[in-house]
Parts: sequence; structure tokens; C-alpha cells
Amino acid sequence: MREKEQRRGRGSVDRYFKYFAILVVLGIAGMAAFHFFIAKPIQALGSPLEKLTRALGAVTNTEVKVDGYTLTLDSQETRELVVVKRRTQTVVKFESTWMRSKKVFILKGDFEVKAGYDLGEFEGFELKGNEVVGAWPEPRLLGVSLLNYDTFFSSSGALNRLSEKDREHATNLLHQQARIDAIQNSDILEEAERIIHTRLEDLTDGEVQFKKKLK
Repeated sequence: MREKEQRRGRGSVDRYFKYFAILVVLGIAGMAAFHFFIAKPIQALGSPLEKLTRALGAVTNTEVKVDGYTLTLDSQETRELVVVKRRTQTVVKFESTWMRSKKVFILKGDFEVKAGYDLGEFEGFELKGNEVVGAWPEPRLLGVSLLNYDTFFSSSGALNRLSEKDREHATNLLHQQARIDAIQNSDILEEAERIIHTRLEDLTDGEVQFKKKLK
């Protein structure tokens, strides 16, 4: 009788041990599943590589290819990324003298000036730890569009009369001067570079340090 009770007692202990072992296995499996399917993806989303990928995609509005720790734009087509737009005014003076007879045109024009980047020149970023090696292309003047212009002053000589061809020539000079003013006499290119770097730093939460690639 006593032997039967002992066997019954051992059987109960064995069942409890099996239940406990099953619970331990289920717990380990649950923790592994949480790590690989929930915790790890969340951690990856917050990694410097993922942040830089999302930032680059948001800034360029295009797909980003990730090859190891190298990030490039998915398409190699030349695309222009306009970062800054400004309205400017330019004044030019055209004059010509013939047989001591002078003619003068002074035109004032309103322009829209655009600055940014040619993404076809972007070679990509390489992530080394939390440091990004690579550089954007140099900022470019992407467009200078004449919105309207006025004749500020005009004067014809007795023998040297103004013509439509003179007006066309003066308008061309106005457009050329607007480009020169935008490149040499304004900070629009510097502003484009400052904006793009600030956006990338903000979108990566300041965790990624940008460093130009040595040539």
C-alpha cells in the first residue's frame, strides 16, 4: 500500500515537472518571438542607418537603395531638387552711340530665382558607425525666370533711333545680369546648402555626423 502511494507521489511530481518544463519552453519561445518579430524591428527602425535612409528619402522624395551600409538613390536619372526660391529685381542700362547720336534703354525686371541640386551628381552616402562619409553635389542655380519687366527710361537720338531689336537685346542683358546677381551678389547657393544639411540633421535626430568624403 505504502509502495503504491510512493509511486503515486512520484507520478504527481513528474507531471508537475513536465508542466513546469513546458511553461519554461513556452516562455523562452515567447521571448525569442518578441525579440525577433517586435523588439528587433523596432530597434532597427531607430538605428542610424534606418534614420538616414528615411531622411534621405524624405529630402529627395525618391526611393533609397541600401547596399550594406551604402545608401544611394534608386534611380540614376538626372533630377533637379529645388531647395530655395526667391523673387529678385534687376536693373540694366543699354546704350549705343552712332554719329554722336546716343540711344538709351534702362530696364527693370522681376525674376524668380531657384537654387538646389542636380541629384544625378549624387554618389551616395556610406555609413561608418554613426558617421556618414560622402557629400551632396555642389549647390547650383537651377532657374532664373523673368516674370515681368518695365522700361524705366528710354531715349532715342536724332540719328540713332531705338528699335525692337534694341529692346530684345536689352532684355537679354537683363536676364544675364539677373543670373550674375544671383550667383555673385547673393547667398542663395549658401542658403540651399545650409537648408539641406539642416533637414538631414533634424530628420536623423542629430545622431548621424556628416563628413565630406576625401578625394
